[in-house]
Amino acid sequence: MYKSIAIVLAAIVVSLSAVACGSETTTGSVQAVTFTDATHGWAVGASGTILATTDGGATWRKQTSGTTASLNAVTFTDATHGWVVGYNGTILATTDGGATWSEQTSGTTASLSAATFADATHGWAVGYNGTILATTDGGATWSEQSSGSSDYLSAVTFADATHGWAVGFGGTILATTDGGATWSEQRSGSINEGLNAVAFADATHGWAVGDNGTILATTDGGATWSKQSSGGSDYLSAVTFTDATHVWVVGDNGTILATTDGGAPWRKQTSGTTASLNAVTFTDATHGWVVGDNGTILATTDGGATWSAQDSGHTAVGTRADLYAVAFIDATHCWAVGTDGTILATTNGGGTR
Repeated sequence: MYKSIAIVLAAIVVSLSAVACGSETTTGSVQAVTFTDATHGWAVGASGTILATTDGGATWRKQTSGTTASLNAVTFTDATHGWVVGYNGTILATTDGGATWSEQTSGTTASLSAATFADATHGWAVGYNGTILATTDGGATWSEQSSGSSDYLSAVTFADATHGWAVGFGGTILATTDGGATWSEQRSGSINEGLNAVAFADATHGWAVGDNGTILATTDGGATWSKQSSGGSDYLSAVTFTDATHVWVVGDNGTILATTDGGAPWRKQTSGTTASLNAVTFTDATHGWVVGDNGTILATTDGGATWSAQDSGHTAVGTRADLYAVAFIDATHCWAVGTDGTILATTNGGGTR
């Protein structure tokens, strides 16, 4: 459950410990990455690191974060408005694309693991000790919402400004239908298994995945959750969808699971690797990418019927870095991040590095 959970990407190696980012470099782990279009992106990680690009990753430059806290997640609603969360209740915000970052008062010292914004004003962050924070003014003020839980919360998602879910340790699933004014525990039906990721295709259809092969699904916004058979007991780290029926899950030992009917049943896809897989993204029902340990990048153009390894450069001067997160904005432009300051990029869907 403590494993890094993040994003995925493909091909051109831009290892920040070896390649120029202007005049600046980093060797710390990069935990998360986001892009608002094919040119503007940000990556965050250890020791307060924030990196930014305005040319699709050809060059990356450090932005002044004003903190040494490790940063776990980054989200932008457009090319100027963004937020970063991390250790010790750290929340940073920018309204100018990161030219300046300011610390926002979170009111907590709990480390924050994830954040999401429905628009430029409505946002939520979650973390340790059942912490849920919310803002309705872009972070000018954050207020703690009562989660009713003391468990670590690993992930949060909102389908709109009112309907949201958070998941974490001990099978915890929390839900709100009023933007977080009230949160209620939803019965996961199972488990004391840790939940590592959650995704909703709309206000009713959602999935949560976690330890020991756990997959939970709902078709009524979480009023009821049912356990679906993953066919295994591997740690599952990430879930993504293209609609309410086409969903993919990845995890340890090269596990890739897919469904075309919302999870009844799940079918194991052949990944061709035993590496732990940490993140997955699809741009449509056929084009997808997975990233994982030891520089693993896999791609499919047929919905996962076949997966092929893409060259992350780890066999030559590139990386054997563990890759934690991936972001695609279309079928050609993608970025992946990981340990040792590694950032990888492709402009052709991963066909070349």
